[in-house]
Amino acid sequence: MNKFLVIVSAFTFMNMNAQNPGIKLSYIDSSANPRNDFYKFCNGKWQSTFKLSETDSRYGSFNEINDNNLKNIKTIYDEASQNKTAKPGSNEQKLRDFYAIAMDSVKANALGIKPILPLLQHIDKIKNVEEIVQLKSKLDLIGVHLFYNSGVDVDLKNSKKNRFNLNQGGYALGDKDFYYKPQFEKIAEKYREYISNLFVLTGEEKSKADEIANKVFDFEKKLLEKGKATPEMRDVEKLYNPINKSNLSALAPQLKFESYFKSLGIIQPDTIILFSTEYFSALNTLISGTDIQTLKYYAKWQVINEAAPYLSQDFINERFNFFGKTLSGAKTQKARWQRVHNVLNGAIGDIVSEAYVKKFFPPSSKEKLNILIDNLVAAYRDRIDSRTWMDDATKKQAHRKLDLLIRKIGYPDKWKNYSKLMITTDSYWANICRANEYALKDNLEDLKKPVDRYKWLMTAVTVNAYYNPTTNEITFPAAILQPPFYDPNAEDAANYGTMGAIIGHELTHGFDDQGSQFDADGNMKNWWSEQDLKNFKNKKQGIVSQFSSYVAIDSVHVNGEMTQGENIADLGGLTMAYNAYKKSLNGKKSMVIAGFTGEQRFFIAWCQGWKSMTRDEELKRLITVDFHSPGYFRAWAPLTNLKEFYDAFGVKPGDKMYTAPEKRVEIW
Repeated sequence: MNKFLVIVSAFTFMNMNAQNPGIKLSYIDSSANPRNDFYKFCNGKWQSTFKLSETDSRYGSFNEINDNNLKNIKTIYDEASQNKTAKPGSNEQKLRDFYAIAMDSVKANALGIKPILPLLQHIDKIKNVEEIVQLKSKLDLIGVHLFYNSGVDVDLKNSKKNRFNLNQGGYALGDKDFYYKPQFEKIAEKYREYISNLFVLTGEEKSKADEIANKVFDFEKKLLEKGKATPEMRDVEKLYNPINKSNLSALAPQLKFESYFKSLGIIQPDTIILFSTEYFSALNTLISGTDIQTLKYYAKWQVINEAAPYLSQDFINERFNFFGKTLSGAKTQKARWQRVHNVLNGAIGDIVSEAYVKKFFPPSSKEKLNILIDNLVAAYRDRIDSRTWMDDATKKQAHRKLDLLIRKIGYPDKWKNYSKLMITTDSYWANICRANEYALKDNLEDLKKPVDRYKWLMTAVTVNAYYNPTTNEITFPAAILQPPFYDPNAEDAANYGTMGAIIGHELTHGFDDQGSQFDADGNMKNWWSEQDLKNFKNKKQGIVSQFSSYVAIDSVHVNGEMTQGENIADLGGLTMAYNAYKKSLNGKKSMVIAGFTGEQRFFIAWCQGWKSMTRDEELKRLITVDFHSPGYFRAWAPLTNLKEFYDAFGVKPGDKMYTAPEKRVEIW
């Protein structure tokens, strides 16, 4: 279809209710000058009046949409609970019984530690390192991962083939810096207290529990000595280390990999991808040099910590006190049913999603978003052609990525088959173990199959979106296609500034610091000319420097290196969405609604979409582990690079939002 006709048809459709501005006028603080503080101008009244719930460590538009979705999702669980006729083994029975036992706090409190007691007793009987290593596969099956993480995924350099991957893992704090950086000493201290408190709940004396906690913490710290911190996990080339069976055994003989795979029920693959050879070499030395009692304490800790959310209330409270309060700053826990939903979404998410889309997601929404994607892809093609720093051969390959792009909108064409998963009402933890075993075995089956390019990596009820470089796909689950990100009744400008920019964001991930390393077929392969690649690296360094200059809290800066992919995607998404919006006007002036031009509403909508309130503890944690910049900076920082923003609001030299043209970052 002609691109011009696609855009015109979208414009005609989306302006059926043109007087809805699509922005929140009630958020705007007109006392603020948009040329000096655009965030306050767009969100000032919201920021000054919104009260962060004690159950939240942060809040923004994603949370707002999720809260609205939860009202609908709750009806699905309520109906499932009342289903008296569900056939045994059916999805309806699985949903009903999983939800019922997960909600039964009375039974959980009565059971106490009983659901995990046999496993803890089994660990107590272990006599040597070899038996600890044998335990690894048994625990993997139920979702408890000692020493390292593993699983099947697409081969980064052969996107048609699945490979078995081995990655660092087995530590609960989530990032190396929490164990090694002086600024996190208080968190490390609280973590040791948390370990001790959970061991007390299993029956250990407090002094003994303190001793165990110190040993567990020290072991996890040593585990990460050769591990990578979060920023290092962005270097995909360094994470790709193929190794054959014999070399793997020689690298880490203590890990008994042949036996490990046999216990999982599969033959050891001829080739495995290691994320870090140094990590596994050091792990081999660490295991052989650690006394058996410490290894047993560590194994028990992994079980107790993983099981805590599914046991009695005292375990749940201790876990929340650390992960919720200490790490994130939340004051009280979410309602039990909301926490249960998060678990069921991960365990049997397609059952919940299928019910959700039948009731709350009309098929027409797919069609509407497809039109918007057409517009953004057309804008991207124009921008690629306008890049003076790229030669024609590189541009041709960039166009090919757009040619072969896979779109996934709303929900999958085929739902997951849970027939091999048994769900009962014996205990919450038992169902978690069965669900984890089902998921692992389902994942291992992929080793026998070609890559399924149409498999979804998110459920339809997840408020998020993603780009996957190995399949060259963009995915937008049904749950995100709602206000404030997408409102079919709003005038075009705001939808382009929110959902349009999100689509552009995901498209740009195909051309960010990581996505740019993958070709149109999803292979990690250079498709750039030597000079073009050098030009691109020079340009992206500008976005790294820009965001690294921002102080997030106290003296802690945004990590521009770690967040560069998301920052590149934000800037690219805004650029494409703005160009698509302007093209949709077909040469006409935008409508003035509520005193704002369409161009102004476009930028206001973007900024309002990133309104955010975050507790200090959570902000410090996110700066360490999150590849995204804080929402506050995402709301306004990319705009300082766009001449179109300057034109829309009359930003001039001397204004705080002004950056000299030669210092502005422009990539896509």
